[in-house]
Amino acid sequence: MKKISTIVLSLISLLSAAQPIIQSTYLPVRGTSIKEVWDTVNNYSAVPSIGANQIWDYSNKFTHPVDTFQIKTFHPDSTLARYHQHFPSATHASYIRTPFNNLSDSLYSYYIVDTNGLHMIGGFNIRKPIGNYIGYDTTAAINPSELLSPALAAFGMHRIDSSKYVTFGNLYANPVKVKGKKYKDMNGVGYGTLKMPNGTIYNNVLLTKVNVTSVDSVFFSNSGSFAGVLPQSYIEYSFLRNNTFGGTVLMFLTVNASNSYVDYGWYTLPVDFGSISGTVYKSLNETPGNLVISGEALLYRENSNFARNDILERTPLKANGTYRFDSIPYGEYRIAIRPDTILYPHAFTTYHGDSTNWLLAPAIHSSTDSTWNSPIHLKYQDTLQGLGVISGHLGLNLHERSINPIPGVDVIVKKNPGGIAVREVKSDSSNSSSNFTIKHLHDGTYYLFVDIPGLHMADSCYFTILGGTVINGLDFTVGSDSIHPACQHITNVNEHYQTNNLMEAYPNPYSLNTTIKVNLTEKNDVLIEVYNVLGEKIQTIDKGQKQIGTYSYNFSAKNLNYPAGVYIVKLTSGNKISILKIIEQ
Repeated sequence: MKKISTIVLSLISLLSAAQPIIQSTYLPVRGTSIKEVWDTVNNYSAVPSIGANQIWDYSNKFTHPVDTFQIKTFHPDSTLARYHQHFPSATHASYIRTPFNNLSDSLYSYYIVDTNGLHMIGGFNIRKPIGNYIGYDTTAAINPSELLSPALAAFGMHRIDSSKYVTFGNLYANPVKVKGKKYKDMNGVGYGTLKMPNGTIYNNVLLTKVNVTSVDSVFFSNSGSFAGVLPQSYIEYSFLRNNTFGGTVLMFLTVNASNSYVDYGWYTLPVDFGSISGTVYKSLNETPGNLVISGEALLYRENSNFARNDILERTPLKANGTYRFDSIPYGEYRIAIRPDTILYPHAFTTYHGDSTNWLLAPAIHSSTDSTWNSPIHLKYQDTLQGLGVISGHLGLNLHERSINPIPGVDVIVKKNPGGIAVREVKSDSSNSSSNFTIKHLHDGTYYLFVDIPGLHMADSCYFTILGGTVINGLDFTVGSDSIHPACQHITNVNEHYQTNNLMEAYPNPYSLNTTIKVNLTEKNDVLIEVYNVLGEKIQTIDKGQKQIGTYSYNFSAKNLNYPAGVYIVKLTSGNKISILKIIEQ
């Protein structure tokens, strides 16, 4: 049985600092499709050359296309995923169809993404194959998981990985169980220019090579007999580029174990493009004289990809106060405006939804809002000038924070209590003791909010300014699912996400379930949603018009087949939004 890749990303890692460096945990924006063009004719193409500054010319290859299919990426518990109940810990899912009639054909695949990379944990095949292959309604579980793409990839990297899998299905109408192991030797073997079959030319492409060996054992349930399968070895090549919309893989080739001929392969084409545009005003006064004429618009994916400032694209504001992102694959996004700091020295970075906090910014669905043009109105910092100064460092991973800074992130000072934002500064790329400094703070008690869309804050640093107080060491570590303070004074951030007194939860933290109480002071349309730490909606608790009064709702993540952890409850009542962090133990 042929072994094929079931994901649009490569098997890669990082053990060197050579260029290009590929951020290979980038998944396609949720809701995006990627077209794969397959060719399964043996030896139809050349085995790629390795080394630095290569030119790989595949412009006249893939001349026997046998299948063209759109890989779809979506939330694992959406109606599209269908089989999430088998893989409740998954953070991502995809659907793929291939030209082969085997376990990888018409497969729903499930993954976990964290700061270590992308891991496959299983799949469910729905297409009955031709012949007697194991197929229709077949479940495959992988434990330990199969590493598909470690966090970064570079020329000269080397990583060895192993995984185990169990597959349940039917063979010759007999129920069978297949147990197996897979061994991978991953290497970054080349970089250069790739000429695609469709005529597109890409520079700064990385070539990875993975030597794969799999060993299967088949158990027949009816007879209790056992059959061993000889080890199978083959090589996978992937051409990678930092393509933040549609994943990193441009082309994929499977080669025989002796590296002498190409068995089959595919290349990718993005599909379903739209555009997102808008107008920015200095205030709620939407007149031609009140336009923001200088700055930039930032495009974020709806669900950030862990421990990075996940800006997909930037575009400058035009003189008429507008911006536009063209050729955007259909999917879910957020928009933020960073005004020119000279013309607008006191303005915050402001999201669509007129918020300084990504949690309160509504998502944009480009497939339905491709002509989206809702205005954005800037928010402003406190103009009071004080003598207080604070500084700190924002970095990736606990043991690498000081040498692995994350630049370009908004660090915001908020009043404690109350949560009113008063100051904002952007982190820089310095790997010294601090990469952000905030000045001119007047007397008061405050905490810090680190604004990375998709990553929640576990807790925060709080501090008091009195006269000319100078405080250093207000540091933060960006982890796999949240941002963690590494300072002396830490405060719980439940109140930080609560913009008013509309909502509370008790008990919190909780072990079995919690009661979410909503206090409505006026009749309004209400929407209550729960999000996980990835920024993905896991449940809509209530939606509809409500009268004045108090409403109670029971919630348990475990009852929805989600693990214990941090969850965010978002209440929208008319034009008011309240955010509450709850913790399931």
